[in-house]
Amino acid sequence: MDKLVSFKAAACFGLAVSLALIPATRAAAQNVDFGGKRIEVVVPFAPGGGSDVYIRALAPFLEKHLPGNPTIIVRNIPGAGGIPGANQFQARAKADGTEVIVVSSSTVSNFVFQKSKVQYDLNKWEPVLLSPQGTVVYASPSLGVSGPKDLPRLKDKALVFGGQCANCAELRTIVTLELLGLKANYVWGLNRGPVRLAFERGEMNINYDTAPGYLKNASQLVKAGKAVPLYSLGIINDTGAVVRDPNFSDLPNFLEAYELMHGKKPSGDGYDAWKALLKMGVMANKALMLPAGTPKPVVEAWRVAIRKVLDDPEFDKVAGKVIEGYPQFIGEAARPIIKDATTFSAASWDWIKTYLKTTHNVTIQ
Repeated sequence: MDKLVSFKAAACFGLAVSLALIPATRAAAQNVDFGGKRIEVVVPFAPGGGSDVYIRALAPFLEKHLPGNPTIIVRNIPGAGGIPGANQFQARAKADGTEVIVVSSSTVSNFVFQKSKVQYDLNKWEPVLLSPQGTVVYASPSLGVSGPKDLPRLKDKALVFGGQCANCAELRTIVTLELLGLKANYVWGLNRGPVRLAFERGEMNINYDTAPGYLKNASQLVKAGKAVPLYSLGIINDTGAVVRDPNFSDLPNFLEAYELMHGKKPSGDGYDAWKALLKMGVMANKALMLPAGTPKPVVEAWRVAIRKVLDDPEFDKVAGKVIEGYPQFIGEAARPIIKDATTFSAASWDWIKTYLKTTHNVTIQ
């Protein structure tokens, strides 16, 4: 599997940032001990989803490398796109290192777009690990496509797309359909698993998955001739450019897909808005965070443990299922990415508001 940046190299970047801590804090972190304790990880989604898979793969290695070898307990709190679970974590989590939360792109998008329902402050939580995850868009061969070169054939097709909601994590994908000039009938209120099954049954004909879901599930549909990969959204490299996803280097990224459709590179407020959504939905796709107010030595103990996890040869064998070859950001190295993912220019915000209202009859604040 190709890698744009080694996750260990990115971990070293996180280490360099964390070393700015005063020596007393680093020394105090060595005295943190979770021996005999239970660590509760809140997953604000149902079992089996991407966030659940993410933490259950990490959990055995966290038990191994956290000081005192505590027991990790995963608590799923499904419902309403992850908002209730995140709200509960904000209200109830103990700031002593024994409670953490898995943050997903839905948690981030809810924080930005559904402020009336959200009671948590993502920017005040303490990041332990941030994991980008790519996105692949694929279609049914019944639409007359056999590969990315056939994208222009979709322009006049009746597309059916399903997901949770227009202003949820799906936004990063449906905006690409809008910019490509593709029109779809949208079916909302469904999680990724049910949508994929509906696609397989032929009830929907265009879909997307994040890298783990695509590699584990959708790729089987491709092998069976039931799905055709069209493009990945791409990722943002260290110069700020959108480049091909390292796990799907044979697929065009969205910029290339746009050129295939329109014969020119994307530009303007719509493209700028989409790039902001890419930061939200891909670069900040998964994260592990502690509650606000967690003592600095405890936070650093968690970050040290994560470095050890990423450097563990045994974890290396299963890393593909968790981080999929993308750069990983530890501790303070994650904050600029989270800030980018939750900050929009006035022009981008206006474009998104107009798009959601005009196309989906959704009003955001």
